[in-house]
Amino acid sequence: MMDTLVRLRASLRKNGWWRTLTLIPRNILFQLTDFDRKHGTNTGFQAEDDAGLPREHEGYEGAPPRLFHRIIRSLDIAPEHYAFIDLGSGKGKALLLAAHHPFRRIIGVEYNPRLDAIAAENARIYRHPERRMHAIETIRDDAGAFDLPPGDLLIYLFNPFKAAIMERVLANLERALQAEPLDVLIVYQNPTQRRLLDQAPFLERIAYREYRTKRFRKMPIGRVAIYRNRR
Repeated sequence: MMDTLVRLRASLRKNGWWRTLTLIPRNILFQLTDFDRKHGTNTGFQAEDDAGLPREHEGYEGAPPRLFHRIIRSLDIAPEHYAFIDLGSGKGKALLLAAHHPFRRIIGVEYNPRLDAIAAENARIYRHPERRMHAIETIRDDAGAFDLPPGDLLIYLFNPFKAAIMERVLANLERALQAEPLDVLIVYQNPTQRRLLDQAPFLERIAYREYRTKRFRKMPIGRVAIYRNRR
């Protein structure tokens, strides 16, 4: 309560009565819909999240829930046949959302030990009535050298790294495909290194979508390229 009063006084000093009154509905909506406030998790961006990361890594960003579920549903697959693997999983938000779907396994691979520890804690405390999978594996590892598990895979990439690491990830995946016949789907959100996947001889792009909402019809809220291994 005291914290609310302090923020109200600060807004009155800065914005005045009228502007403060117009901001109240927005603040109420934020309180009701903010992911971390609702679930007690820590998935939002903080300034220290990217500290110490190698230059080949992109900055941390959490997966948008509605868009994530739209993407997964659009794949029209039986999730129980696939292990969901988030390479560059950060604080694990995509892992939490993936737990709403009955994947065979859910695995997050993160290079930054601090983010990996936060992801593990988020997986422990996350409570949602639609959560179907309680086993979430968080692994501190190099995405380009991660030993992919056997069986069919759904690999999720939310623009986690630049070309140098993406090339290693693709080489690692190609070796896995040569060792075992797999069905591999790659969901690549905000695909800044899409050219590398387009040129990979063992992959075929099966979809490219720009998701929009009624509010942002002209500007896409998410660009997603989807790939499958050639057989």
